[in-house]
Amino acid sequence: MARLFADDQGPTLVCLKCGKGTVILMPGGWPLSNSGISRGDNLAIMLNALDYRMPGGKPVVTFDEFHHGYGSGKGIMSLISTPAKLGLAEMFLAFLLILASGLVRFGRVIPLSEGVRQRGEYLSSMSALLRKARATGLVRAELGRRFLASMASAAGLPPNAHPRDIADSASARYPAKAREIHELCDAANSTDDHPSEAAVLALAKKWHKLRKELTK
Repeated sequence: MARLFADDQGPTLVCLKCGKGTVILMPGGWPLSNSGISRGDNLAIMLNALDYRMPGGKPVVTFDEFHHGYGSGKGIMSLISTPAKLGLAEMFLAFLLILASGLVRFGRVIPLSEGVRQRGEYLSSMSALLRKARATGLVRAELGRRFLASMASAAGLPPNAHPRDIADSASARYPAKAREIHELCDAANSTDDHPSEAAVLALAKKWHKLRKELTK
């Protein structure tokens, strides 16, 4: 080993044989840095070390550009900070969500498949709705209006005739049913807004039965 440079603390630059080659050893990299190369004899030492040649004239010192960062790069992503990388990831996920939403929203129209609807479904739905709304008075009024209109037609009167006139005319035509006609016409003209469901159902059966008997 040959000391190329030394101070009071020991050698700082040495040359030694290693196998068939020669190694220039520097314990620290500060003399090669931008701030250290201009200090003292560092520049002269570095130039002498670089100029040292083997007996055949081949330079001893060669630069490994790969480890100096020239040949090994991590790509453009290594220049982006971590928060910026997270922002790019969020933007990419948002783009994927927008794309997926667009495919679902503007995709092929799927026809709605409906089965055979029964009339009982409509009746049960309306019955449940009227029951929840407590609209039995509305149902009784509508059924009574239709009963009076049919009785007016049977008596030869206009549909908007007074219920008393309808009852008198219908009783004159059907004297056997006069009492029942007056009772049911009075019930159709009743102002009870909150009858029970059972009362409305019973009254509707009577109206239907009488109307059916008079139109035979």
